[in-house]
Amino acid sequence: MIEELGLTPPQWEVYRALLWNPRASREELAEIARAHGSDLDADIVHLEFASLVVRSSSTPSQLRPVYPQVALQRLLDQKWDLHEEEAKQLRHVNEELTEFAEEFSEHRRAYEISLLNEVTDPAEMTSRVNELVREAKSEILSFVPNTFSGATLEHARAGDRELLGRGVRARSIYLDATLEDTASRQYLHWLAAQGAFVRTTPSLPVRMIVFDGSAAVVSRRALDPGHGALIVQSQGLIAALVSLFEAYWSRATPLTPSGIPRDSITTIEHDILTLLAQGMKDDAIAHRLDVSVRTVRRALNQLYERTGSENRFELGVKATRYGWL
Repeated sequence: MIEELGLTPPQWEVYRALLWNPRASREELAEIARAHGSDLDADIVHLEFASLVVRSSSTPSQLRPVYPQVALQRLLDQKWDLHEEEAKQLRHVNEELTEFAEEFSEHRRAYEISLLNEVTDPAEMTSRVNELVREAKSEILSFVPNTFSGATLEHARAGDRELLGRGVRARSIYLDATLEDTASRQYLHWLAAQGAFVRTTPSLPVRMIVFDGSAAVVSRRALDPGHGALIVQSQGLIAALVSLFEAYWSRATPLTPSGIPRDSITTIEHDILTLLAQGMKDDAIAHRLDVSVRTVRRALNQLYERTGSENRFELGVKATRYGWL
């Protein structure tokens, strides 16, 4: 309580001593102050300033305490007044901040209202892309026709880890040639292991990233992001870019682990995986395909071994990733 009223423990004890014994001597008060490691003269100055004591020639200590019903209530009222003034100032600051934020939003909307915003400064482009990545909530689609340096890959891993950790779905198409570089190939396999969906294709039309189907960044020169980018806000153009991505995605080859040829399953294996994905048991699959249960289990064991899967769920996930389903 005393700290909230602006009093130190020694000052409070001196005031209490005067209240309990208005005839206390200055020596007695000085002893109390010394016991709390304080100086009586300094404490008296503060108590007088706070209107807790007044000078009196009729008391031994020449001090008279003001009764707490008056003195302490006055201090509390002063604190309330200060608090209300601070609250008023904060409300005023909040109003100014709200007004400033609305002004900025209107400016931003006016800035981005055009169909295309051209960004040529590399730092500005990086900042804008990072902002869109942070704002992404559902899905990011990417055409990635360029190669990577070691430093770029490490930076990409950190960003991808944060993005996928937030639950954002990522689908990316890279060039087949990317797999020829060991570091890049390892990065793509790492990316797929983190939960991203990765495919490759012989060629891509442009460097492009689409964010939540509401904004896109497209390289200004077809395959060269180093010459700036276009920030696309038009929903019509975004829809066209998403359609372009989906067309390439449907023809691109799913990334597969080393040693597993693409599209390397037999018809019977494909049928077994399809029925497995529907939740059917071994005997039901065998009955549907008119084969023995032994044949089904042998095929599944071979698929487990080839994909490094330990259970049906993991096999289903990897079969989807490899494009077998």
